[in-house]
Amino acid sequence: MTALPQLKPPAISDNTAGELVVSWEQYHRLIEHLALQLHQAAADFDQIVALSRGGLRVGDLLSRLFDRPLVVMAASSYSGDGDRIQGQLKLGHQLAHTCDQLGPRLLLVDDLVDSGTTLVEASAWLNTEVRPSQLLTGVLWLKGGSSFQPDFWAMHLPENPWIVQPFERWELLHPGELEPMS
Repeated sequence: MTALPQLKPPAISDNTAGELVVSWEQYHRLIEHLALQLHQAAADFDQIVALSRGGLRVGDLLSRLFDRPLVVMAASSYSGDGDRIQGQLKLGHQLAHTCDQLGPRLLLVDDLVDSGTTLVEASAWLNTEVRPSQLLTGVLWLKGGSSFQPDFWAMHLPENPWIVQPFERWELLHPGELEPMS
């Protein structure tokens, strides 16, 4: 009897509108859910390219789980009060890594895909500059208004809520407001 191939677990769907507040436990479980999808789909990649800042934690944990080198690509598009205003996308023109060479199979990760612009532009840059034979994409959250659909996502958000991630509290603090350890 031949074994049936394992199917990847489906993305979770959440119909939250307004704000979706995410705890550290929920955040880490979503990364694990994404990792399980990649594993069960037998996704094969040589390096993980994490878009900074949002994709850094995702990329770091996936790099550890899959024992693959982490590559960092700088990207910035949010600014303003609490970094809630999406503006002009700025992509870095170099990748930070310690690999002898990149590819040929890459996994590009970010925390979320909102409009889709960042993943479209980052994918285009990688395809032009690095020329991988395979470029997979993965995110924790896929918003319903996105023009880009990644290959893997942990949670679908059809109502496009603002996601309050657990590390965002530091964006509102000044170092002088921190309490020393006792």
